[in-house]
Amino acid sequence: MSHSKPKKPKIVPFDAARYLGDDKAIAEYMTAVLESDDPDLLLAALGDVARAKGMGEVAKALGIQLTAKVA
Repeated sequence: MSHSKPKKPKIVPFDAARYLGDDKAIAEYMTAVLESDDPDLLLAALGDVARAKGMGEVAKALGIQLTAKVA
């Protein structure tokens, strides 16, 4: 009888952006972050939202025009 080792589950790092699929989830997330009064957490959360929505959409919502620099 052969004894094989059980497969280890694949563990991926937590990424909040994966759970921010709609505006309600983003609003709840940002409300909780703002209540923490932690500027570092706020910066991280803004990055999460930018990844979840895409930078183009975030910039558009903020009225910012993104331009690509050509070297």
